[in-house]
Amino acid sequence: MKQNKSFMYIASFLALTIPAPGRFVFGLTIILELFLLEIMGILINSLVTKLKFEEIRTYFVMFFMIAITILFRQILIFTYTEIALTLGFILYLPPVSVFLTHTIFSDLEEPLANKMKSNLLSTLVFSFFILVFFLFRDISGYGTFTFFGENHRIFEKIIFNPEKVGIFAFFATIPGALVLTGLTIYIFLFLRNKYRIISSRGETK
Repeated sequence: MKQNKSFMYIASFLALTIPAPGRFVFGLTIILELFLLEIMGILINSLVTKLKFEEIRTYFVMFFMIAITILFRQILIFTYTEIALTLGFILYLPPVSVFLTHTIFSDLEEPLANKMKSNLLSTLVFSFFILVFFLFRDISGYGTFTFFGENHRIFEKIIFNPEKVGIFAFFATIPGALVLTGLTIYIFLFLRNKYRIISSRGETK
């Protein structure tokens, strides 16, 4: 079970980071979408449980997840068209990611408040590593920091001359992103296992 969870994190991390350009603003957009889908997915799943639609649970929830994604993309088109066009089909990866589907459909009998709290905490930790990943690629690969700017444009702060990033420009490429992904996942799983060990020791005392 623990091994399956590790594979879940690896697959989800790869799906959400590798296809997207290595700019912080794109990573932040994906994370905002992930949180929106996580919250709405849990609420919709809870509603389906109360209505006792177990037979069509998966289809019902996934239908609304895709609908929310389409709505999110339309809002993004009106507000930050450049981001929506650049990400393109990548915006449809979060609703079908292994991470999101696992957190939404697991522990169906758990109370809504507890499920929301534990899942959002897990999503927060997962999102933190993704944001660090995009931030590092943005700064090291391009020498910039990008964010949501005024007048529906991407704000770009040049930290140092992009022509002088040197060997770090490797992380702006897809092979570089794969190498960085491996390191990030290793650190994430290492810290996660350490936290689990410390928690288990505290429970046994």
